Amino acid sequence: MQIPLDRLFAPAPGTLKTGITPAGWGFVLLVLCGFLMSINFSNNLIFAMTFLLVSIAMVGWYHTRANLRGLVFGDWRVEPAFAGQRVRCSLRVDNRSKRMRHGIAPFSAKADRAEEVSIDARAQAELILYRKATRRGLLEPAAADLRSAFPLGTTQARMITGQLPACLVWPEPCGDQPLPDQASGRQAHLRSESGSYTDMRRYSPGDPLSRISWKAFAKTDELYTKQFDGAQGLPALWLRWDDVVAPGVEQKLSQLCRWILEVRKQSREFGLELPGVSVAPASDETHMRRCLETLALYRGAEKAS
Repeated sequence: MQIPLDRLFAPAPGTLKTGITPAGWGFVLLVLCGFLMSINFSNNLIFAMTFLLVSIAMVGWYHTRANLRGLVFGDWRVEPAFAGQRVRCSLRVDNRSKRMRHGIAPFSAKADRAEEVSIDARAQAELILYRKATRRGLLEPAAADLRSAFPLGTTQARMITGQLPACLVWPEPCGDQPLPDQASGRQAHLRSESGSYTDMRRYSPGDPLSRISWKAFAKTDELYTKQFDGAQGLPALWLRWDDVVAPGVEQKLSQLCRWILEVRKQSREFGLELPGVSVAPASDETHMRRCLETLALYRGAEKAS
């Protein structure tokens, strides 16, 4: 496996670096002019003023680095988003020192600019970056760090935090086509939500609240879902590629995405069928995410269309 050179020689998380800001370069020019004037006119007062400015810059450089030094942070966390939205990236930062940290902002070249925050002594803060997700698929990782120019703004300290992890971007849910008619398409098995009571099973996310056994919860302090024989249950849907009437590939995927969200709101079982890919029917949150992931990463649609 080949490792890109930028990753191979990337600094380790927690590495602290310092650079000069644009305002800092202006300050350097001012000090240089003062130094040349003091030499040209042999003026001790200008000499003293020049070295005083240099001393102030050095003290500012030290405090800028100290403002980030010692911060403890974890890994970046991201949540999938739909195309057209912004991906939210969060980082938990822990200030374990006895002094407050000022003017700290997360930064990534591939994310929107974030606002500066202050972290109280012995406190934690959640720093947020937003990335634009313009198209479905996998959003590539991106380098990120913490930055601060406090207190003078002439120098900027950077603490490497690792990379923003890759993130899944689901298709944009849009389209005005209604859900396919039950009678016109292939149906999945009947959902077990009606008929005669048969047994109980552990609760799964997405199960209807009306089927929860509250008596069992009072006895065991755990959630159980009542099961029925499904004699009159609602038939589950097959959301099929061929049932979508849309001009292009992305439009078809967007319509299927909207159908998935609609069926999930109804707490019904559904299956997904694309050219060369099939997802068996289910109704929980994990199944919905699996179907959305299938749409986001699907690459065989071009041949099928």
